[in-house]
Amino acid sequence: MKVVRTVDRSIKYLVTNIISQERLTKYLVAAGHDPDRALALYGWNIQLSEAFFPVLSAAEVSLRNIIVARLIALYGPQWWDDPAFLLQIKSGGKRIVKTARDKLVTTGAVTSGRMTAELNFGFWVKMLLPRHEPVFWANLHGDFPHLPGPVSYAQLYKRCDDVREFRNRVFHHEPILHRNITAEYSQIMELIKWLSPDKAIWIKQYSRVMTVVRQKP
Repeated sequence: MKVVRTVDRSIKYLVTNIISQERLTKYLVAAGHDPDRALALYGWNIQLSEAFFPVLSAAEVSLRNIIVARLIALYGPQWWDDPAFLLQIKSGGKRIVKTARDKLVTTGAVTSGRMTAELNFGFWVKMLLPRHEPVFWANLHGDFPHLPGPVSYAQLYKRCDDVREFRNRVFHHEPILHRNITAEYSQIMELIKWLSPDKAIWIKQYSRVMTVVRQKP
């Protein structure tokens, strides 16, 4: 028993130091400077971030699938090599595409599916930048058939960019406990519904976000 207690104290000490004082400060403030509750909130933040993975994944995959279908329609099955496409996305986007393609060349054939998976969420959201609207999305509600009529192109872009920003906080292990979690979750689910109502229904059964919210220390 003495060994177990020593190990328990050591774990608490190591966790506090591994987290770093600067990182733990945000949790100490949220916990009213109670160290034990701060560590509990840190653990809860990890669980909460994990709970968002299914819906964030569903939003990203749904969005990129719609965009890739449009790019194939415009530029063909090897859209990433089409000069008109590369001209449209300018030098920054062109560098990202070239890096992804060059990486895939070293491991096998470059296909639309592999390119789609290699490019990140930020890239796909940038395919909705305002300057792309007349080229890619002249028929917005035709390409996004489930998008409610009142939702404008600017509103769709902003929602996708907001979800991207939140997704980056989650995937980069940043605190999200200070956010309005219920609102964030609702906005992500609404975006998925705009992209694919069936997927929104399907993914909801795998989401534990609201369950974890109710477990806040």
